[in-house]
Amino acid sequence: MNTDGTADGTDGTATHRDGRTLLRFERRLRHPPERVWRALTDPAELSAWLADADLEPAPGGTFELRWLNAADPAEQAVARGTVTAFDPPRLLELDSDLHGRLRWELSPVPGGTHLVFTSDVRLPGEYLVQTMAGWHLHLDYLDEALGGARVDWANWTTGRWQVHHDRYAARLGALDAVRGLYRAILDGWNARDGRAFAAPFRDDGVSVGFDGSVHTGREEIAARMEEIFTGHPTARYVAAVRDVRLVGPGAAVLHAVAGMVPPGSSDVNADANAVQTVTAAQLMGEWRASRSSRTPRPPTTGARTTPPR
Repeated sequence: MNTDGTADGTDGTATHRDGRTLLRFERRLRHPPERVWRALTDPAELSAWLADADLEPAPGGTFELRWLNAADPAEQAVARGTVTAFDPPRLLELDSDLHGRLRWELSPVPGGTHLVFTSDVRLPGEYLVQTMAGWHLHLDYLDEALGGARVDWANWTTGRWQVHHDRYAARLGALDAVRGLYRAILDGWNARDGRAFAAPFRDDGVSVGFDGSVHTGREEIAARMEEIFTGHPTARYVAAVRDVRLVGPGAAVLHAVAGMVPPGSSDVNADANAVQTVTAAQLMGEWRASRSSRTPRPPTTGARTTPPR
């Protein structure tokens, strides 16, 4: 089981930062890099697995990709742009108007090629699942095309795409649920409500404080937080989730960077910056925090954090 909770390691990942999304896929292909390179750059071969293509094979060249899976030609997706890297048989990078910066990196490995494909793109959230399913399927088609197959685009159906779509929807839904746990923990702290802070935890969950103090069990966490809120004018957390991933069936880890705004202030106190980690587990279909910890982070001059995503 890989770090994204999939059985064979072929599922992609999505990382969000500064309004952009980085989609990343890795594949082990049973053909040498020179063979894979031809499938990526020869228009006659591109049409077998990706799109009808025009491609100038040099940095600074232009390209156009015309997808062939639309029943109505008027609905055909077209991507245009510039070839930003062309280093056979190692690296191909295309800067497109439709899918952002597309990058294929090839490395020789025993028995074939290790392929890393990324798409760095501004992608509305409602299109994430379908886009990831689409790229996953095209990479499946690439693997098959290397063996001589061609997609019958005239009779293409959504069946295989739907299988990937449904799996990504379930996986990304789980990641959203874990982000929700983290937001609930922060909201409980910022509301100075011990029970709200403790509510996202399992009955036997563990909370590790900024000072290293450890509280075990939801009831103990709630009681200790109430003591802190009653006896201290606590600062408010602002945070940004940096990474959340499935690490096995029903298990996930979230990492965030957080800053604290002292009472009466509107600025983050950089000396109190922290790295926050939440380990979560799914029980009876519901996600709960197993452990939450906060450790000091070296301050960055002038750095600010943003609200959690």
